[in-house]
Amino acid sequence: MTLTGIDRSELRRGFAAMLPFWLGVVPFALAFAILGRSSGLSVVETEALSVLVFAGSAQLAFVNLARDGAGSAAILLTVLLLNLRHVLYGLSLNVHLPACTRPPRPVLAATMTDESYGLAIRSYRDGRGSDGFFFGASVSLLVSFTTATLVGAVLGSHLPDPGRLGLEVVFPLSFLALLLPLLRSRIDLTVVAVAGVFALVAGEFMSGGGVVLLTTICGAAIGTVLDRRPRPIAV
Repeated sequence: MTLTGIDRSELRRGFAAMLPFWLGVVPFALAFAILGRSSGLSVVETEALSVLVFAGSAQLAFVNLARDGAGSAAILLTVLLLNLRHVLYGLSLNVHLPACTRPPRPVLAATMTDESYGLAIRSYRDGRGSDGFFFGASVSLLVSFTTATLVGAVLGSHLPDPGRLGLEVVFPLSFLALLLPLLRSRIDLTVVAVAGVFALVAGEFMSGGGVVLLTTICGAAIGTVLDRRPRPIAV
C-alpha cells in the first residue's frame, strides 16, 4: 500500500531505523535552541532555523556569526561551505536511486542528513535500500530535531544543561556504528585511516565545520584515486 506513491512499509522501516539516533539528536537540538534563545532569537526564529535549514552544524554557525555581528554574505557562505558535503552524499546515492523517486528528488535532498544518508547507503549496499526507506529515516530525524528545538526554545530556562547529561558521546558512537559495516575492502580502510589522521591534524588549526568539509573532500579524493576499477559504459 502506498501514500502518494510512497511505500508505507518502507517509510516505517526507515523511520524506525533512525530511532536510536534520537538519543544524540534530541540533546543537540535542545542545546541549539537554548543557544539561539540566549543569543536573542525568538521562539519562531529558532524553530524556523531547524525547520528550514535543518543542519545542526550550520545552524550553530549561523547563530554564533549573527550574534557576533557578521554580515549576511559571510553567514550564507559559511552555511553553504559547511553543507557542501551533501553534494557528495547525493552523488553517491544517485547511482542507487530509481529514475523516478517517491517523494521527488528535491524533497529527498532537502531532508537528507548525515545520519539518514549513512542508513540509506548501508541499506542499499545490503540490497535492502529504497527511496521510501531513505525518506522515512530523514523524516524520523526531522521530527525529533524540530520537536526538540521547539521544546528547548519554549522551556529552555527550565531544562537542565544538555551538556551535563554526557550524551555528546552518542554522536561519535552513532556515526561509528554507521561506518563500520561499510568498511568492506582495503581501499575503504585506507580512506578511513588517512581521513582520520587528516581530521586530527586539521583540527589543530581550524574549527570543527572546516575540518568536516576538508576531511570529506580529502576522503573522497583518496577514494577516487585508489578505486580505479573499470566502469561499465552505458549504451
